[in-house]
Amino acid sequence: MSISVEKEELKGIIKESVSELFEQNRELFAGIIEEVIEDKLFMDAMKAGESSDLVSRDAIFAAFKHED
Repeated sequence: MSISVEKEELKGIIKESVSELFEQNRELFAGIIEEVIEDKLFMDAMKAGESSDLVSRDAIFAAFKHED
Protein backbone atom coordinates (compact mmCIF):
# COMPACT_ATOMS: atom_id res chain seq x y z
CA MET A 1 0.00 0.00 0.00
CA SER A 2 1.35 3.40 -0.95
CA ILE A 3 0.11 6.90 -0.17
CA SER A 4 0.92 9.60 -2.66
CA VAL A 5 0.84 13.25 -1.60
CA GLU A 6 1.90 16.17 -3.73
CA LYS A 7 4.56 18.49 -2.30
CA GLU A 8 2.25 21.54 -2.17
CA GLU A 9 -0.53 19.51 -0.57
CA LEU A 10 1.90 18.24 2.08
CA LYS A 11 3.09 21.80 2.77
CA GLY A 12 -0.51 22.87 3.26
CA ILE A 13 -1.22 20.00 5.66
CA ILE A 14 1.90 20.80 7.69
CA LYS A 15 1.09 24.54 7.83
CA GLU A 16 -2.46 23.82 8.96
CA SER A 17 -1.25 21.37 11.61
CA VAL A 18 1.34 23.79 13.00
CA SER A 19 -1.24 26.59 13.01
CA GLU A 20 -3.69 24.44 14.97
CA LEU A 21 -0.94 23.46 17.39
CA PHE A 22 -0.12 27.11 18.11
CA GLU A 23 -3.80 28.03 18.46
CA GLN A 24 -4.53 25.22 20.89
CA ASN A 25 -1.43 25.90 22.99
CA ARG A 26 -1.24 29.70 22.74
CA GLU A 27 -0.40 30.24 26.44
CA LEU A 28 2.31 27.59 26.38
CA PHE A 29 4.03 29.08 23.34
CA ALA A 30 3.63 32.64 24.67
CA GLY A 31 5.40 31.53 27.85
CA ILE A 32 8.19 29.89 25.86
CA ILE A 33 8.69 33.01 23.74
CA GLU A 34 8.69 35.18 26.87
CA GLU A 35 11.39 33.00 28.45
CA VAL A 36 13.53 33.15 25.31
CA ILE A 37 13.31 36.95 25.22
CA GLU A 38 14.17 37.23 28.92
CA ASP A 39 17.14 34.89 28.48
CA LYS A 40 18.40 36.93 25.51
CA LEU A 41 18.11 40.20 27.45
CA PHE A 42 19.87 38.63 30.44
CA MET A 43 22.72 37.40 28.21
CA ASP A 44 23.04 40.86 26.64
CA ALA A 45 23.19 42.44 30.10
CA MET A 46 25.86 39.96 31.20
CA LYS A 47 27.97 40.72 28.12
CA ALA A 48 27.61 44.47 28.74
CA GLY A 49 28.61 43.93 32.36
CA GLU A 50 31.80 42.12 31.38
CA SER A 51 33.25 45.32 29.99
CA SER A 52 31.99 47.71 32.68
CA ASP A 53 33.63 48.73 35.93
CA LEU A 54 32.95 46.76 39.09
CA VAL A 55 30.60 48.25 41.67
CA SER A 56 30.86 47.67 45.39
CA ARG A 57 28.21 45.77 47.30
CA ASP A 58 27.50 48.85 49.40
CA ALA A 59 26.85 50.95 46.30
CA ILE A 60 24.33 48.39 45.03
CA PHE A 61 22.42 48.29 48.32
CA ALA A 62 22.52 52.08 48.53
CA ALA A 63 20.89 52.24 45.10
CA PHE A 64 18.15 49.86 46.26
CA LYS A 65 17.42 52.04 49.28
CA HIS A 66 16.95 55.10 47.06
CA GLU A 67 14.33 53.29 44.94
CA ASP A 68 11.81 53.10 47.82
